[in-house]
Amino acid sequence: MGAERWTAQWIWVSEAEGLNDVYAETRAVFEAEETIKRARIRISANQAYKLYLNGEELGRGPTPADLEWMSYDTYEVADRLARGPNAIAIVANNFGNEMIVTKQLQGPGGLICQLDLYDSEAENAAPLRTIASGADWKCRRSPRWMPGASRLHYWGGYREIVDVTKGDGWERADYDDSFWPDAEVVARAEEPDSPWPRLLPREIPFLRRTLVRPVAVVSAEPFLGAISSPEAVLANAQEGSKLTMDASKPGSLPQITYDFGAEVVGYPKLTVYAEEGGVLQLFYGESLELTLMDTYLLRRGENVLEPFGRRAFRYLKLAAMATPAPIEVGSLQMEFVHYPFTGEGSFRCSDEKLNRIWETGRYTTVVNSQNHFEDCPYREAALWVADAVVMARVVYQISDDAALVRKSLLQGARIQNEDGAIPGNGPVRNSFMLPDFCAHWLFGVKEYYDYGKDRAFLEEVWPAVPRLAKWFADQEDESGLFAKADREGWWCFIDWTDDIERKDRVTAISCFYYKFLGTAAGMAEEIEEPGLAEELRAKASKVRTSIRSRLRVPGRSVYADCLTDEGLSSSVTAQTNFAAAWSGIMEEAEVAAFVEEEFLAGKLPPIRGAFFYHIVLETLFRYGYAEDAIRIVREYWGAMLDRGATTWWETFDPSLPFPTTPSPYLGHTPTYLQDSIPVSLSHGWGASPTYLLSRELLGIHVSNEGAEDVVLRPIAVAGIDWAEGAVPTKLGEIRVRWQREENGRVRYRADLPKGLAWAAPGVDGAVVSETGDAVRIEGAVPVRDADRKFVATER
Repeated sequence: MGAERWTAQWIWVSEAEGLNDVYAETRAVFEAEETIKRARIRISANQAYKLYLNGEELGRGPTPADLEWMSYDTYEVADRLARGPNAIAIVANNFGNEMIVTKQLQGPGGLICQLDLYDSEAENAAPLRTIASGADWKCRRSPRWMPGASRLHYWGGYREIVDVTKGDGWERADYDDSFWPDAEVVARAEEPDSPWPRLLPREIPFLRRTLVRPVAVVSAEPFLGAISSPEAVLANAQEGSKLTMDASKPGSLPQITYDFGAEVVGYPKLTVYAEEGGVLQLFYGESLELTLMDTYLLRRGENVLEPFGRRAFRYLKLAAMATPAPIEVGSLQMEFVHYPFTGEGSFRCSDEKLNRIWETGRYTTVVNSQNHFEDCPYREAALWVADAVVMARVVYQISDDAALVRKSLLQGARIQNEDGAIPGNGPVRNSFMLPDFCAHWLFGVKEYYDYGKDRAFLEEVWPAVPRLAKWFADQEDESGLFAKADREGWWCFIDWTDDIERKDRVTAISCFYYKFLGTAAGMAEEIEEPGLAEELRAKASKVRTSIRSRLRVPGRSVYADCLTDEGLSSSVTAQTNFAAAWSGIMEEAEVAAFVEEEFLAGKLPPIRGAFFYHIVLETLFRYGYAEDAIRIVREYWGAMLDRGATTWWETFDPSLPFPTTPSPYLGHTPTYLQDSIPVSLSHGWGASPTYLLSRELLGIHVSNEGAEDVVLRPIAVAGIDWAEGAVPTKLGEIRVRWQREENGRVRYRADLPKGLAWAAPGVDGAVVSETGDAVRIEGAVPVRDADRKFVATER
């Protein structure tokens, strides 16, 4: 309603400064006039809140953000107000000051809330009255969460030990809070020198919330106690049965482990009737290596249980302790949350394993799409740059909504370091420096702009680009190579492997720098800075010349991993050379020599991480090795499916014994036997086959294609008889199907919504017709021979 003006103040629990894992409860009671036409709550917290109005939960938030760019949520609540007293109630949590590996969850505790009441629905109306957080609000440290709970791990927060008996109805309007202390004001809204100098409205929709139930019982072990009807809470359970757990015998510990079928992210919700109280513990795991996270001290009678913190798991174990009488679990559900993508991309072909691989990548991307793209929802839930760029490419193929891509990229720009570098993760400003991720961020920015032609985004993000280009230039040696990439405090990543030698002038980093310069030059032309574009292209030419003359192994078509003052490294890896091919350092004949004589010949150390394969596969498709790309997808990702994956694992070594899966104790990761480092089994950086199957096999190129909204360039891979699918756009679906005929011809058909600019360079003999609201393109898919040359198509 007009300008968003803040009169509210940031408040917190008095005498809580310096404490860790603080849960604050705050409330305010007000009267609502009958003339109210509109009522709007705006709220934020550091780091998380749960909002109630008159005892009814309204929502959770805010979206994680850097302290200088805090996000607030808005709720329209006029239809929820009651005549007479109303109560706003908020519980919020602050992590505190302990070490966290990703440098996220920073800053002091604070929350801010403002309810504006209007007697008009006019957009420019001023509020009739405002209820704003301040010193007149009541605020206490919650008595329900026990202080001193231990950490889950060094990447995240704390376990929860909740005394349900301390719940006293504080969320309701009729609750007596006269004995509560007043809130402590910790900052004014948008005060420049406060911890939170800005408040930005939420940039994406609220997350979609869906209630799901477990699909199977993995085990039910009484352990000296008793269990009845563990299947009663399953999704397909028959009515009438009741789950009970009896731990009345001293030392008994009945336990039930449930399988939700695949990774889910959100908030478990249980209703438990405990006649005489007792203790219920919840253990979670992406695998059956389960970890205790939540402990509830049950009240006598009905208990409604839900952790404050978000959980990510496939398996959930209930364990009952010291129940004087059996407890009855009336319901066990999970409020599954993720970004509410619109549109519904699809892919199917004659190879069922490829279909499963495509779907698993889609689901992994959805699970990891929260308030920003998360590298992994269980371990750290951080916005890692390169992970986000891979998942963005999936989004372009499965949805018509790229708002999450936009937000995630902007959050990178907002935490740009003073020297111009982009931190490797976010959304909170931190010291993680991965030089290659600085380049990947710009690749993602350019791809998003090419996809959506979002001029406002380009203008907002552009100031960060010349600063980043200057940072790269500051790292050059006299020949233009990126130097000292191995300096202390940096992580020269490239791929998560120990095979690559990373010393001083690391070849892959200079390759990415070359690609960065060309990408930045194109953006400079788009933003109408031709002088800068020319300067960047000249620099790119110099960098390419230096890479080719100084980093290539003499007498071979490959590049060494790095160059030091002692000379060229003896280490040659697939990652370094695919970086050179993908970035445009190699000529086409050199790419062919490397791929055929080195990579496909098995002369290089194998790639064990799903992340870098996106560069490998894109390169193979681009240079005519589609059959090899599809073979790798089948073998690598298919092997994960064979071992039970339902979301893509962070790393995977298919050469290890079949019974093994990623674990601190079973290998597959560079952190093998480091038991303090949790292993991720839901990692979005491994989802590249999903966008590549849609983009390459179906030929639907919806980004990075210049003036056209879509370019059709299908590839008919040997061994696949047919393929079909859809990609959503704002104008409607693009639907494609091709079918291999007995004479070897591959018949192709695409239906596009009218108004979509298109080109079909990959369709022979294209015939165009209009059918209703669609444009139909029919023709044939060119077929390559064994030498990757196109064979003439019969008409």
